[in-house]
Amino acid sequence: MIRMMATPTGYPTGRESGVTRGQALRDVLFVLGLCVAYVVLELLAVPKRWTFAGVGVALAAFGVVRVRSGTESWRDLGLRMDNLLPALGAAGLFTALAATGIAAYAVLRNVPLWRSDMALLLPLYPVWGIVQQTIFQGVLHRRLRVVLRSAPLEVAVTSVAFGLVHWGNMALVVLTLAAGICWSLLFRCRPNTWALGLSHGALAALAYPLVLGEAPLGRI
Repeated sequence: MIRMMATPTGYPTGRESGVTRGQALRDVLFVLGLCVAYVVLELLAVPKRWTFAGVGVALAAFGVVRVRSGTESWRDLGLRMDNLLPALGAAGLFTALAATGIAAYAVLRNVPLWRSDMALLLPLYPVWGIVQQTIFQGVLHRRLRVVLRSAPLEVAVTSVAFGLVHWGNMALVVLTLAAGICWSLLFRCRPNTWALGLSHGALAALAYPLVLGEAPLGRI
């Protein structure tokens, strides 16, 4: 655990890319503000299509703006190829273990392991997973490294924020909080949001139908 909390060689903390502590704090507050806004919209029972679209587009646009500002590159945000294979190996191991747990839970509850909508979820969710991991790990987590400088707090805040944007189903919040901790630790070892996004997408495509019994595409 201590080793995973340490900064690996070549890890872009944010400061190395020209981001000051003040700039990092503003970015952190913006992302956390969007997370809280999502919870408020959910509590107000705003239709999912609007909360998803509004907050989702805002987060994606924020990532693009950060790159276009010139303070960092896509590589800094974790969209890199030089460490893709080792990152895929680490994320793949976690994904396999988590997927096994999901399948076992489904079998115990006599839930079929395949639903027709999973054929659409499996190719779609990794795309959205990459976007989310780039924002929460590539931006928020790295900014927290500049602001907090405490590994446990950085992982905790990143994971809680990730859980908040899944508000509306407490089981989903707990699952995403736990997964967020694992992805945050993986990012500290192998900072690659391609790999984490694929893991995120695969597990989401399995968890929604097999654990939560939901059809997420039907809510949009």
